[in-house]
Amino acid sequence: MIRRALPWLIAAAFLAPASATARPVEWGASYTADALGVVDGGVDRDAALMARADLWADIDGAALDVPSLTIHVDVMATHGPDFSGKAVGDFQTVSNVQAETRPHVYEAWAQWRASPAFALKAGQIDLNSEFDVQEIGSLFLNSAHGIGPDFSQSGLNGPSIFPMTASAVVALIGREKGVQARFGVFDAVAGAHHDPRLPAVRLPGTTGALLVGEVEVPVGSGQFQLGAWTYTTRFDAIVPGKPRVRSQGAYALVEGPLRGALSGWARVGLADARANPVAASLSGGLALDVKDVRFGLAIAQVRAGGPLRRTLFPLERTRHAETAIELTMAHNLAGWISVQPDLQYIVHPGWDPGLHNALVMGLRVALVWPTAG
Repeated sequence: MIRRALPWLIAAAFLAPASATARPVEWGASYTADALGVVDGGVDRDAALMARADLWADIDGAALDVPSLTIHVDVMATHGPDFSGKAVGDFQTVSNVQAETRPHVYEAWAQWRASPAFALKAGQIDLNSEFDVQEIGSLFLNSAHGIGPDFSQSGLNGPSIFPMTASAVVALIGREKGVQARFGVFDAVAGAHHDPRLPAVRLPGTTGALLVGEVEVPVGSGQFQLGAWTYTTRFDAIVPGKPRVRSQGAYALVEGPLRGALSGWARVGLADARANPVAASLSGGLALDVKDVRFGLAIAQVRAGGPLRRTLFPLERTRHAETAIELTMAHNLAGWISVQPDLQYIVHPGWDPGLHNALVMGLRVALVWPTAG
């Protein structure tokens, strides 16, 4: 069991003689808090504080005389209410630290790099640390700019992403700054069957598998990603009484510098609407760096599938799309703290014809140690 082995691995790393160039353990911590409020529209004019705390450690295999080995452990805790569900009513979720879980081991994996062009990782892995990674989009608070909503909606408890991961094996083929291909096998259920707030450790494929593949191609100073995913198990159809169906989809992403300090990205994703609420999603945005301040403007839209539109609000006409527009500004006050005023406007939240467009305002405060840079 991973959890039983971790104390011994960490102890071994501390006790092992470190080389002159390798420290046995690097560790750190972070805390990100979002204070958000609905000032117009949505479900309710309410405000809330949501936060995520992480304590992590990286064990360098060189200190254990295994230079090709890296071990990573991340323990995470969250607090705060279901702000999007209770106050905004949106599907995409306005805060990417919003979650209801108990403190748990979020990630615990070992990576073996057999050569500069091949690596193998196994353990509890955040799928979004390897697949569908939006580097520029990580500036924004809305969850749609992390892993795409077409992908994050999938699975019984969601795929192996924040706030709960699953066991997995991931292979990386290709050299850094060249064409790379990634392939992953994740257990189909993240967390416990009976309670998604609780972690569970199983071998990949125990409850069925989520299969993911992605190709990453350099484009100038940027990159292009093309990925696809499918579950080996079948899920209840959106339309009651229909046969159980596979959940599957695909996505494409291009991002990189545009001109000077300006960078941008665009992403499109598709999912099988028979098993998932979202049939397609489209997002993109711009980021501008000016000294210690980073400005950002982003838009994300999720289109409800036909099966959902026919069943969600049967007595009224369901909206076809929910659109989130976000304007943000992150100011790095020091190496260990940044503040980020944020403004979001949600058009047709939850595709609900009975909800007015929501205006959400707030502030993010992020603390990190060791200091960035």
